[in-house]
Amino acid sequence: MIALNGHKLSISEVWQIASLKNSCALADDARPLIRRSRELVENLAAQPRAIYGINTGFGPLSGFRIDGNDQAQHQINLLHHLTVGQGALFSENETRAIMLARANTLARGFSGIREEVLELLLVALNQNCLPEIPSEGSVGASGDLVPLAHMAGLLVGNGFVRFNGKTISAADALKKINRTPAVLRAKEGLALVNGTSVMTGLAALSAHESQKIIRWTEFLTACLFQVLNGEPEVLCQQIHKARGFRGQSLSAKRISDSLRTHPDFAKRIDDHQWGSQAKPIEPGAEIQDPYSLRCAPQVIGAFQEAHWHVEEVITRELNASTDNPLIFPDTEMVIHGGNFYGQQIAMVSDYERIGLIKTALLAERQIERLVNWRYSRGLSPMLAGGAPGLNSGFSGAQLLATSLAAELRLLGTPASIQTISTNANNQDVVSMGLHAAKMTRTALPLAWKILGIEALALAQAADLRAPKNVMGGDYKKLYDLVRSLSPKLENDRPLVGDIERVTALLQSEDAQKILGLDKNYETE
Repeated sequence: MIALNGHKLSISEVWQIASLKNSCALADDARPLIRRSRELVENLAAQPRAIYGINTGFGPLSGFRIDGNDQAQHQINLLHHLTVGQGALFSENETRAIMLARANTLARGFSGIREEVLELLLVALNQNCLPEIPSEGSVGASGDLVPLAHMAGLLVGNGFVRFNGKTISAADALKKINRTPAVLRAKEGLALVNGTSVMTGLAALSAHESQKIIRWTEFLTACLFQVLNGEPEVLCQQIHKARGFRGQSLSAKRISDSLRTHPDFAKRIDDHQWGSQAKPIEPGAEIQDPYSLRCAPQVIGAFQEAHWHVEEVITRELNASTDNPLIFPDTEMVIHGGNFYGQQIAMVSDYERIGLIKTALLAERQIERLVNWRYSRGLSPMLAGGAPGLNSGFSGAQLLATSLAAELRLLGTPASIQTISTNANNQDVVSMGLHAAKMTRTALPLAWKILGIEALALAQAADLRAPKNVMGGDYKKLYDLVRSLSPKLENDRPLVGDIERVTALLQSEDAQKILGLDKNYETE
């Protein structure tokens, strides 16, 4: 059970709750401040002073005052007018991440929501009673108003819910989990919808996956060194430390560690006498590998450096108060501001996606090195298992990888530099944070497929190198995993199912554990 107090939620815990369906609960130490914050809201709501969203209209209508008798209806009307989302629904794990991110923000105790309303959100999450949240409707200005209104609809019995594999009404879903709809009071509708929890929940899931892709790219690069007999000199820590980037040094170390499971490469790495060994002087003798091998630590390491920054920002936003106004019971203050603005998540989502795209483009070029017989150092043209020409081998698979790479490049345009005025020019500059987060979610499966194709190509290349032993221990583990799902390509056959299965394999927790990709290097 993961306790939520609004201060300690990690990206890993988001993944555990959203994807592995671990349970969570409101921490006991969060409850006193939540209660005192609510008491202050009740007191403020009874006063004649204007307080945004409590006794005023919303957005450009804040100049209109709300009668005390209408404050409850005011909050439900907020949900009603924002329940306009369109487009594909967020997936179940994305929805769980959204609900969790909002609950943790509210648990900080600065939003003025009642304890029982927050508890209802957590009960629904733990029982996998998931509101249907459309993905279209937010510009990331006052946070993610429209999708969060659909989330909040569940709590008041509005909208539809996915429960036990079926779509049912929110009212019926609440009955099935033995709960009644909440009757919102002053500030509570606003507390539920006014914040960055949709973009932040999505960004947290993307960050977790991106670290896996970094590790897989390094692992596949180590296999590529073996099958192409690459020069491990480029992994020497001396040259990486001479540059001074920790991510680059770490990436080189992880590639080297995997490569060392091959005894011949282990000896070459351990001898580390490259600087004193003469290079061949014969005309035409190449003394360096292409950049897709030689510069892999520089490419992947740059993404690792970016990813660390992305993780820091997302973790901070997961544990931030992002609605308006904020309630501070210790000083009995209510302060109006703009913490709902999603620029931080917008920018790091773009940053993550650009690193992800560049890494996937590296993998696509590595596939080219395997299939192009002019550069593959003796491998069959296009990795054909049968007679080349009659058989085209991995030609179609490479075409798919190239298409995926092209689509990824189109997703490289930053969303965070875009803006469009809305809300009667009240929201005259917006973050586009949810667009940035969604674009990264779109990029991830494309990158995974490229890595799946490369894993298949590496298994085929190992078979084509036989009887020469090109595989070290790690490579052999990968080979066995791939071959359990996809037999050697003896003659051309459709590879559509093979690509789907191996791509899913790479994303599985079991495969990552078998290959040691879950090892934590970051603290070393």
